[in-house]
Amino acid sequence: MRTEQYDIAVVGGGPAGSTFAAIVGKYAPDARVVVLERAHHPRYHVGESTIPVINGVFRDLELFETLYDGRFVRKMGVTFVWGADRTPWDADYLEIERFAAEGGEGQVINVVGQDFSELMRAEMRRDIPLTAINVRRAEFDHLLLDQARHFGAEVREGVEVRGIHPGGDGGHVVEWRGEGGEAGRIEAGFVLDASGQSALMTRGARRYDEGLANFAVNGYLRGADWKILFKGRKDASTVFIATVPRGWIWYIPVDEDLISVGAVTNTAHFKDRMKAVALETFFWEMVRACPEIVPLVEGATLADDVLPGGRRVAAHRDWSSWAERPVGPGWAAAGDAAIFIDPVLSSGVTLAVQSGHRAAYTWLTARETPQRAEALWGAYADYIRGEAGSYLQLARYYYGNNRATESWWWQAQRLVNCAGRLDLSDRAAFTMATAGFFPNPRAISLEIMAPLLRGLTGAEADLFNIYHDDGVGELEGLRGKRIAVKTPFRLALRAEADPKARPGRLTTHHDLVAEDFAFAHRYAAAPCRIAPALAPVVDAVARFDTVDGLLEAAPALLPPGFADPAAIRQGALAVLRNAAKKGFIQLLDADEVAA
Repeated sequence: MRTEQYDIAVVGGGPAGSTFAAIVGKYAPDARVVVLERAHHPRYHVGESTIPVINGVFRDLELFETLYDGRFVRKMGVTFVWGADRTPWDADYLEIERFAAEGGEGQVINVVGQDFSELMRAEMRRDIPLTAINVRRAEFDHLLLDQARHFGAEVREGVEVRGIHPGGDGGHVVEWRGEGGEAGRIEAGFVLDASGQSALMTRGARRYDEGLANFAVNGYLRGADWKILFKGRKDASTVFIATVPRGWIWYIPVDEDLISVGAVTNTAHFKDRMKAVALETFFWEMVRACPEIVPLVEGATLADDVLPGGRRVAAHRDWSSWAERPVGPGWAAAGDAAIFIDPVLSSGVTLAVQSGHRAAYTWLTARETPQRAEALWGAYADYIRGEAGSYLQLARYYYGNNRATESWWWQAQRLVNCAGRLDLSDRAAFTMATAGFFPNPRAISLEIMAPLLRGLTGAEADLFNIYHDDGVGELEGLRGKRIAVKTPFRLALRAEADPKARPGRLTTHHDLVAEDFAFAHRYAAAPCRIAPALAPVVDAVARFDTVDGLLEAAPALLPPGFADPAAIRQGALAVLRNAAKKGFIQLLDADEVAA
């Protein structure tokens, strides 16, 4: 059995692994990277829809022009018919340009860590600005894998990873076997687990959401009508999602005469029906329970040349889960191996590509500053936890309260307007939410739906809206208040990928991060920058019942002569204010009762 040495072994050549390998190769061409992929590309995979927030990563991958050259259907937005009220509610991505910040034409919402202004070419502003795409995954994934090759990664297809074991110098040994029986070992300084739901490095250390344990049954229709056309053309549409009595349906055009249709239901109902009917019968039962879709599929037939093995329908376990710890010494997980959340959010491909991109930037930055490697990978783990928490709570909203569409719109508007960024209508705010264009996309989940979620999900986190009437006030107004700690938190390194500021490297600062996963969605909420020297003050918050008590003790928590006591107390007030805005503590009047 031969043994080879590489700097990085990437397990899995899907969107997460390919993105990671391509970005590392682009910015560190001297790094030896091997990608081990069990299948041969192009190969089928479910999950065809992206959201606009991913476009910045496509640009960094140097694939934006290719992906938007007309080979894939443009996704202009999403239309929901959700619950008993069958009135559609729409997110129109063509409106995004109109949501510009101050500064005139060409300005676009600057999502934290990503600047989308370069995507606003003149021809796109005229017709199709910041849209998304519905992709044929076999072709899309193949493009990404070829881009990894283009940037220098060695890609081996038809290779199964049989085991990953700790090696010397903090690295790992990856054991593999080929289709012809050949086998070998790779000694790698770093391993990226992008093995999808096989989750080779995180198996047995994952958390599953019992309320989001579903099955999805999908197929591809030919001869079906498109639900929505853009200017009468069959090259752009919106994703259509609608509830039915036992779940919900997706209806996604992926080619002129090919519609991806899926039916999602809970596991108990799926298993019960499988005792009585065939899978294809179940598929049609669900589809024909949707009155908005029935007229579109009257003359349609299920394709037998898209799914593997000539199948016409397929079932997929759809159980939201995430790695408790997506990093370890010499390895990290990305894509589904790190986080998988229900497909109602169309977030699967986007999360895979984004996590692969962030992992690559983390590796590149850690390589440049090895003394910070542990903190940088800790920041990546917090990023994954924040993504999982946010998308999980957002999915819970859909399943927990599917009739309050007006409340969704109102809360979305309230969030954005009160964040002081934009003055948007309800529809505009909803569009921004579905596209990921918020002041920070990971800060939107509970804040948008707090009144709706309360009592529905059993979430233990504090749900008050940090952007609206937070009651925190200015710094000096905090004196005299009591402190009620809602969850343990710490001062930790926070990282963002900004290709325009530092190509291939992360920009970093310190911010407050909660320990409890119930608060993980607030990792990026109300972003702030706190000097690392104030870590002793942050650690001390839980020991004090009053603001004044903390302020009195704060100067002594830092080394003698470190700074003027008045400045240290101002820093302590800033810590408390930011912790309150994130919902980690409550600041109460003397007679006020903690929520």
